[in-house]
Amino acid sequence: MMTKPKHAWMVHAGNDNELADLVEETSAVAIGWPEMGDVSGLDKRDQFKRRYEEIFPDHSLGRIVVNAGQIYRFAQEIGEGDYILTYIKASREVSIGLAAGPYEYRTDLFPEHYHHVRRVQWLKRISRDDFSKAARNSMGSTLTVFGLDDHLTEIHGLATATKEPAVPEEEEPPFFDEVKAKADELIADLISRLDPYDFQDLVAAVLQSMDFRTVSAPPGADRGVDIVAHPDPFGFERPLIKVQVKHRQGPVGGPEMRSFLGALRSGDNGLYVSTGGFTRDATLETERSRESVALLDRDSFIQLMLEHYEALDPEYKARVPLRKVWVPAE
Repeated sequence: MMTKPKHAWMVHAGNDNELADLVEETSAVAIGWPEMGDVSGLDKRDQFKRRYEEIFPDHSLGRIVVNAGQIYRFAQEIGEGDYILTYIKASREVSIGLAAGPYEYRTDLFPEHYHHVRRVQWLKRISRDDFSKAARNSMGSTLTVFGLDDHLTEIHGLATATKEPAVPEEEEPPFFDEVKAKADELIADLISRLDPYDFQDLVAAVLQSMDFRTVSAPPGADRGVDIVAHPDPFGFERPLIKVQVKHRQGPVGGPEMRSFLGALRSGDNGLYVSTGGFTRDATLETERSRESVALLDRDSFIQLMLEHYEALDPEYKARVPLRKVWVPAE
């Protein structure tokens, strides 16, 4: 009987499973990010992260860490003799094989941009339904490369045609939560790419979708207020909301918050939107203010935008294009 490998890995067959017909033909698996070039000379996770950050400086820190980590895992952590699994969507089967060589950078095996390659000795295909629910949930991750060591005994049993007891089912994170977390990350990336004035206009558009009339200050000195919002065409009705918008990485501090509070008059409401968040000093300043002030960091603003996205002007939907999808509840 074959000795059980030390590790098991899932490597997706392309972003849309487009490599599924080629992995067995080429006896290999491959991943994208061709801009990284040949990474055989890198051996530390930090080296992968630094190169990724140099090539994709606009990506968020979270995205840099996750994607660089996947490339590092593929090139360095997968060991010869480890199990490699890949999903064949058309037949709902999982191909199981053994890593048969070190990392290679090849442009001749797979089409388009899949140049990071690992050779595989394929053993067999297994119906996805033959795996336990816990294993199926784990294999449904949206990551390109990830470990399946929690299900190593089960995978080994299926690969060697023995019927070893499956690993006891454990509570797994709901699929919806995983998809939502990935979507939130990508939406945040879209927001981060907007320039400061486009983001200011987006904030005004979200307020308009909430039935406020808005006046947005043009580029230049704004005297502490970027947007004025009110419920009627003439600005007579309350609430009158004065909005300051900061679209940057660094947080808003106490001095900036005091400057904004100084622009509020009796009866005004303040809204401060900062994608870089707020320091503790800034938050304390709002708590001392006699006027009502709401603070929105990047995640809070995205949540507000999503709640009113359907009513958003088409021009701004085009700047942050989103689409509804249905996912299984269980």
